[in-house]
Amino acid sequence: MNMLTTSYVTASVAMVLATFYLFVRLRLFLTTATFLIVGLLLIDGPAFISFTLSSGEPGFLLRLLSGTETWPVHPHPIFAIISSKVPDLNPVITAMNFSIAIMYLGIIAGMELTTKLMPARSAITQIALKNWSTQNLKDELTNHRVLLAVIVLVFLAMLFVSIRENHIGTIWRFFSISGDNEARNLFRARFGSSPNYPYRVVLGAIAPMLVIWGLLSGIVRRSWPLLLASCLLLCVVMIGNFEVLSKAPIAFPIFQLLLAAILTVTNRISSRIVLIGGLAACLVIYAVVSLVMIFPEGASPLVAAYVRVFESESQSLLENFAFFPALHPFMWGTNLRPIAMLLGVPFKPSYSMVAYAWYGNYGVTSPTLFIADAWADFSYAGVLVASIVAGAVCRSIDLIFLARGKSVAAIAVLCATVWGIVVLMTTALNTALLSGGLLLAPAIAALIAPKSALNTSLFNSGRNYALRVLHRFPNAAEPSLTENNRDERTREY
Repeated sequence: MNMLTTSYVTASVAMVLATFYLFVRLRLFLTTATFLIVGLLLIDGPAFISFTLSSGEPGFLLRLLSGTETWPVHPHPIFAIISSKVPDLNPVITAMNFSIAIMYLGIIAGMELTTKLMPARSAITQIALKNWSTQNLKDELTNHRVLLAVIVLVFLAMLFVSIRENHIGTIWRFFSISGDNEARNLFRARFGSSPNYPYRVVLGAIAPMLVIWGLLSGIVRRSWPLLLASCLLLCVVMIGNFEVLSKAPIAFPIFQLLLAAILTVTNRISSRIVLIGGLAACLVIYAVVSLVMIFPEGASPLVAAYVRVFESESQSLLENFAFFPALHPFMWGTNLRPIAMLLGVPFKPSYSMVAYAWYGNYGVTSPTLFIADAWADFSYAGVLVASIVAGAVCRSIDLIFLARGKSVAAIAVLCATVWGIVVLMTTALNTALLSGGLLLAPAIAALIAPKSALNTSLFNSGRNYALRVLHRFPNAAEPSLTENNRDERTREY
């Protein structure tokens, strides 16, 4: 068995292990950790393997499953472009496969490490998740003035930027272009998305969380001011996402609202949830793709949506792995601006160099998995460390917020972290943590939420469970603790 075949087998085994971990350890609860593994398996699972095996033929797996695939396959043009500079692609694909396998194993390791470091909190969270469907939706905030003030301030700030940059005018001009998808693409490249970085962060990472938080709190508390402020904020969020002039930003707030509605009832992935959620997702994606893109006669919006969602990431990942180290040595940290400044090296992000190598344009940006930047900097070691951190962060968010049970704050944070997961699958880890909101949104939620994060009865149940475990296995768990010390240790969680 050669190295290429071995790498495919290794990647496939890692995907199977991740699936097993999803069912056995995470138990298909709707958590940040679950979102991460499910998202990776959907985008960088079988679809990833089929992309390289078919030489990137658009929609290959979709056509194969539908029985409409014809042979031989027609490779994606990017393979010819890369082959002109890197004649042997086998080492590139081998490195990609091994990195994907390391990523899955690293994420699982990060999640398990976090669980071992916070055993009592983990026990409380498990009880909360099991009892989620039987709980009433609760709002922990006794005073909503802070939440209302934050929502109003964010609304006014976003409205100011939207008016100043004439977002509605931009949207109108974009949709007035008819019959020419290329013209729309050029318009999108020139005018799409606000140049205001703080606005973009708030738009994607913070405002949707506040919308869901405000709506749910308003319903639970029957607060008309909260409902009105949240609806107004939702309006400027949708305008801002439309102004990006792309497909995903328009669809995603709708997905977050649907997810929030599901979480008010259940947090377990069932066949009914998969069916309803899958149909809703397909309808929303189809509608958005049809709205934003103009298709020539005979072209399929379904194939276009599939390629954009499931294959574009694999293509950009191939572009990155083909560039490092075949055409450029590993960057050893200079892909991060602070390290580049510290070393006195001009900062040039890896994605711009990759774009210039394959497209002759530094301005082209392609979304790619977070391990691409880690690979560009530190090879396999970077992939492993970044994956462990990603898994640990996602699991920590669950243990901190989901121990609250079915609370408004927990649902709002979960919906916000879904966007962070999407950003993690399309850009660097540090960008996902901050700009993507994977850490930023929970941090803001922690500032708004009360200090007493846990419901008392829920806390006591988890505390007693943790004590029983420690009492049953005193040597394996914490041999030096007395019963009183165990009380103190558990109380810290």
